[in-house]
Amino acid sequence: MNKVFDRRGWIYAGALALGLGAMPAAADNITIGVAVEPGALDPHFHNTQQNLLIARHLFDFLIVRDSRQQLRPGLAESWRAIDDKTWELKLRKDVKWHDGAPFTADDVIFSAARVPNVPNSPGSYATYVGGKEFVKIDDHTLQVKTQDPYPLMPNDLATFAIISKKHGEGATTQDYNSGKAAVGTGPYKLVEWARGDRITLAANPNYWGGKPKWDKVTLKVISSGPSRVAELLAGGVDLIDKVPPADIKNLKANAAMALSQSPSNRLMFYAPDSNRHI
Repeated sequence: MNKVFDRRGWIYAGALALGLGAMPAAADNITIGVAVEPGALDPHFHNTQQNLLIARHLFDFLIVRDSRQQLRPGLAESWRAIDDKTWELKLRKDVKWHDGAPFTADDVIFSAARVPNVPNSPGSYATYVGGKEFVKIDDHTLQVKTQDPYPLMPNDLATFAIISKKHGEGATTQDYNSGKAAVGTGPYKLVEWARGDRITLAANPNYWGGKPKWDKVTLKVISSGPSRVAELLAGGVDLIDKVPPADIKNLKANAAMALSQSPSNRLMFYAPDSNRHI
């Protein structure tokens, strides 16, 4: 049983525990016990990990990062600097939105313009589009211009989701949360968000990246660490995130379980208060 899930399967960061015995080899559905549900399904509302994890399955990004944080093609097949202040992207031509409409450069330009203008955003993605001019060359060619040379352009373009101009014009964050505007190009479609309980997703059979591994994904909100582990051991969920450190040893020793761990790219540290005189 694989312990690494791609976008067609599932992505979660940190320590994961997978119940091998609870999952038939050809399972069509998967239920995941999650510690924290997203604050919003609007992919531009708040730059937090939990929101981003859901956004990456409903929506796509121009450039994506693989499991080793290397940049890979997403909605942009290729990108290159054509002069000191201009980057050019070639967009995929085989991408459809969940409603069947074609993806074009207009959607990218609309997304970049919306990012810094989401009302009441507690943590914006605006820094990643600031100082950049997005220019349409044709439906599948885009240029991004800056006033000064900017070598980190691909990193910035891997940070914010691309949304549908058709469904995004005039849409509020609540429209995304309700599902009305949550129409992406990602491998899964939103079925239901029952706040505090679960999020249900269905596979996008026309996903440009290939058929998703799971027909149905249910994210079951279980905030208590011991309760998540108990639910996994009882077979009520197939996978959990944020495994409590105290349970890691026992789960490793359980032949019916598989534990996946990986280093984080987020650095947490303590800094002394050097401004205060004692």
